[in-house]
Amino acid sequence: AVQEMARECGFGRKTELSLDFERPGLVPDGAWKRTARRDSWRDGDTCNLAIGQGALLVTPIQLAMYAAALANGGTLWRPRLVREIAPADGAVQEVAPARAPDGPRWEARHIRVVREGMRDAVNAPDGSGKRAALPHVTVAAKTGTAEYGVKGAGRKMTWMIAFAPFEEPRYAVALLVEDGVSGGTTAAPRMKQLLAQTFREVDGLDMPPVEPLPPVPPPTPDPGAAPAVAAEEPA
Repeated sequence: AVQEMARECGFGRKTELSLDFERPGLVPDGAWKRTARRDSWRDGDTCNLAIGQGALLVTPIQLAMYAAALANGGTLWRPRLVREIAPADGAVQEVAPARAPDGPRWEARHIRVVREGMRDAVNAPDGSGKRAALPHVTVAAKTGTAEYGVKGAGRKMTWMIAFAPFEEPRYAVALLVEDGVSGGTTAAPRMKQLLAQTFREVDGLDMPPVEPLPPVPPPTPDPGAAPAVAAEEPA
């Protein structure tokens, strides 16, 4: 089922990152819909969920883990904030990487198709993520645009997940801009800036200078949508 695969990819559950207040997100299913919306699960719900729409809720760290799994060939690693502990008067202790439990079981041929699609999304002339393309490094990415809030208000969460270099990935990123225009228009240029700075400072590659981006325009409401009406104060 779509829900089972989504949970195997780390969605709908906490990452076990050692920070307070982490939220698990939501992978909606029939039981959730009956409780939350008093309705049955329909084929349209499955279609929406399959493309990341509907009631699905994810966090940036979940998407970063997912991007890393696509980059490394299918292993979902648990995130860590500390690589090693170096006491002043003791031996260095490495915090070993650990696989996330119940990770995805992908076939190599399926991952290859997804990876190649992400590469083309950035490097094809008409790719949705072409604004994240870099010289000398092949970036692979997927854009996302999620509407939220009052219907017709024009408010969007704009996303991009990426990994690079495509051939031998070293970096996986999830980038979110609230109230952007779209993933390709708003998130992709910022992903380009982030990756260019990383490859310049960490890897010593010759990258174009980071230039200021224009501010994100305010949300544009849909003129055909019904206006939101505030609830009345209780008597």
